[in-house]
Amino acid sequence: MNKFEIELEELLTFFDTATFPEIPFKLNGYMTVTGDINLFIEKQAISIRSYKGSEVVHNSLMQHLRSLKEIVLNQ
Repeated sequence: MNKFEIELEELLTFFDTATFPEIPFKLNGYMTVTGDINLFIEKQAISIRSYKGSEVVHNSLMQHLRSLKEIVLNQ
């Protein structure tokens, strides 16, 4: 497993028991979560797992889930 796969599994385990904020909520300065949070997480995970290119882009894909974790921890 590479570092992104390990981090993704840790994030998915965290989200299994997380309590999420009420929908809608701002994920960051340009994205608002308006629908099913579990579907959002699943789609992000699929994108991360299927991407096979640049580490910079991989890191960018991971950032959405990292931001979500921070929101959950800080609520």
